Amino acid sequence: MKWKIWVGTILNFFLLGPGYLLFTPKKVLGFFLTVGAVLSTWVEQVPLKALPDQTPFNVMFAAFFCLALGCAIDGYQEIRKAVG
Repeated sequence: MKWKIWVGTILNFFLLGPGYLLFTPKKVLGFFLTVGAVLSTWVEQVPLKALPDQTPFNVMFAAFFCLALGCAIDGYQEIRKAVG
């Protein structure tokens, strides 16, 4: 089963989250990391002159909110397990 470790690691390297979604019970963390990474990648690829409004800023805010929310939920679950 070492192939799962490497596949999950490579997936998480290129796009945060899919390794968690596929191979761990941390589905919530994987979901929010994946959504945040996809939104961040979209903002990176959009030429800012093409969107004169604040759309890229709004999408980036949503992306980092998803990343922070996923990490916070995972941290809560891990700490709750550790403390009992």
